[in-house]
Amino acid sequence: MATGQLYGMADLYIDRLHQMLLRNVVEPFELLCFTDRPRSVHQDIVQIDCSGWTELLRDGMRPTTRKLGIFNPAYVQREWVIYLDLTLVIRQRMDALIAHMRAHDDDLVIVRDWNYDSFNSSVMSFKPRHVAFIYEAFKAGTSYPQTVQGDQEFIHQHVRASGYARVSLLPAGQVCSFKQAVRTARKNPALARQMVEESIIVKFHGQPRMHQAFDPWYRFSRITLKALAHGRLGLPFSIVAMKKAWEGSGRMLGLIHAGLYGLLLGREIPVGLDLFPLI
Repeated sequence: MATGQLYGMADLYIDRLHQMLLRNVVEPFELLCFTDRPRSVHQDIVQIDCSGWTELLRDGMRPTTRKLGIFNPAYVQREWVIYLDLTLVIRQRMDALIAHMRAHDDDLVIVRDWNYDSFNSSVMSFKPRHVAFIYEAFKAGTSYPQTVQGDQEFIHQHVRASGYARVSLLPAGQVCSFKQAVRTARKNPALARQMVEESIIVKFHGQPRMHQAFDPWYRFSRITLKALAHGRLGLPFSIVAMKKAWEGSGRMLGLIHAGLYGLLLGREIPVGLDLFPLI
């Protein structure tokens, strides 16, 4: 789901996610982007208008709460889907992450938040028909005391309160927080390096976003100087490698990669994986 302009770079972020998926997902997939306006993105990305999801607007709640609409089977007409935020970097092949989601045949597979006792909805898989009760509850006006007035804490609170869904968590190492890795590096650089290098996905939540973190001046003024204040010279993991993972080398490399993989297996790669982006 892409709402707003994301610093005027929303279209770029959508295309970059598409390219990362082409490079890191072997199976053919359909990428649906639920958007509040037409986007100038690659023609293979299916754009679906979500500007009419006004039932998800509530005073005091973050705009990201509109993400709860993907739990409505009428909006997402698929049996099983994988959801990804736009504000993340896919560092390496997603085979292990997808395999874990499939092996844990639950209604919802999601990330534990890095900062407080809640889910983090940046990466998850779910069956829309089985989690529709979350959407319906919010639409009906259900509310809970929340530290952060957004979608993910509502998901966590309502799943816990209702007990309707079978929920499991992704392994902690598969999805890494960039902000947490930077903070960890100030005291334990070896652990920070391990966090990033073992991760499949690095999530950029809050500030900075990817285009900021990969800008040399922003990184020096906002990250490097803070590290120096803690007695550390730079970061223990490669920002250059992360930047290359985000920027990539275009669509063709991903297509060649998937085609060669299929040839090595001696069979056609199966169809049937849906992935959904959101800011």
